[in-house]
Amino acid sequence: MDVPTQNQFLILAAVSAVGFAVLGWMTLRIRGRMKKMWGGLSPSGDAVQDMLQRTVRLEEHLEKIEPRMLIVEASARASIQKVGFVRFNPFQDTGGDNSFSVALLDQKNNGVIFSSLYMREGPRSVLYAKEVKDGATRQHLSDEEARVLDDTVRQTIRAS
Repeated sequence: MDVPTQNQFLILAAVSAVGFAVLGWMTLRIRGRMKKMWGGLSPSGDAVQDMLQRTVRLEEHLEKIEPRMLIVEASARASIQKVGFVRFNPFQDTGGDNSFSVALLDQKNNGVIFSSLYMREGPRSVLYAKEVKDGATRQHLSDEEARVLDDTVRQTIRAS
């Protein structure tokens, strides 16, 4: 063998050795990842079968939960989701914001407004209730009731 051929052979051998080292290193990394993924097991038929069974059980569980979720979501839409509150003094010549209005609305702005007016004569109050449909009432609203209704209708509902 002449010297240039011998050098080419040594270079080829060195490149091959480096290639095998890189392949060995990559194989060890892949084995480590597989060990993590399969929980210490090799990807044998048993581990794959176990994963498939778990997936089937989860799908069955999801099929049972979905109808129940629909019921919960429908109930949530009809539940009180927006609340507004304002205190006020209906009489300018007496003190204290002892009167109040409360708006309780669902997702579609249906609900009720309660107003309590504290009377000047003795410690008593009068309670009024007005139905709210689509963010409006059939009855006349006081300024305070209109303000609390407007503020409550404008509230946004955030998904969690």
